[in-house]
Amino acid sequence: MPSPEDISMQFEGSASQGIAQTQVPFTLEENIQQLNAIDKSIAQLMSQSAIALHALTIPALDAASASAPLDLPAQKEAFKSATDSFLTTLHGIDVRMKRQIMALEEAGIVNLAGAQRRDPSSGSKSSLKPSGSGAVGKLDVGWLNSRSTRVEREMEAELWQEAKQLLQKVHNSRS
Repeated sequence: MPSPEDISMQFEGSASQGIAQTQVPFTLEENIQQLNAIDKSIAQLMSQSAIALHALTIPALDAASASAPLDLPAQKEAFKSATDSFLTTLHGIDVRMKRQIMALEEAGIVNLAGAQRRDPSSGSKSSLKPSGSGAVGKLDVGWLNSRSTRVEREMEAELWQEAKQLLQKVHNSRS
C-alpha cells in the first residue's frame, strides 16, 4: 500500500513504458525526508489515539450538558473512524520503518540478518555472536539463567542481611 510520503523510484520517461528502477538506494537526503515523514506520522498517530479515546469517554456532567443525551451511534462511528485511521497510519509507519532498517542493513550500519532470514531452507548456522534477542548461538541465555536459583537466593540473602542491619540500627538508636 503506497503512502503519500513515498518517493517514486522510476527512470525519467520509464513511467510511460512501465519500467521501474528497483535497485537504486535512497540518497541521504531522501532517507532524512522519509524519517521526517515517519516522525510526523507518529505525531499524527498520537492525535488519532487521543480522538479514539475521546470518543470513548463520557462527558463530565455539568449544568449545561446535563440535559443533553449521549449520542452512542455517533460516538461509535467516531471511535471506528479514529481507530481505522490509527491502524492505517500505524501500518504506514511500520512499512516505512522496515524500509529504513533495510537501508541501514544495506549500508552495513547494522547487522540484523540472522541465519533464518538469509536462507530458511539451509540448516541453522550457529555463531557466537549475540543475536540481540538473548541468544548466543543455539544457547538461550534467558533459559539458562532461569534454570538456576542461585542468583535469586544470593540476592534474597543480601536483602535479609540489609534488613537485619537496619533493624539493629533502629533498635540501637532507641536504646
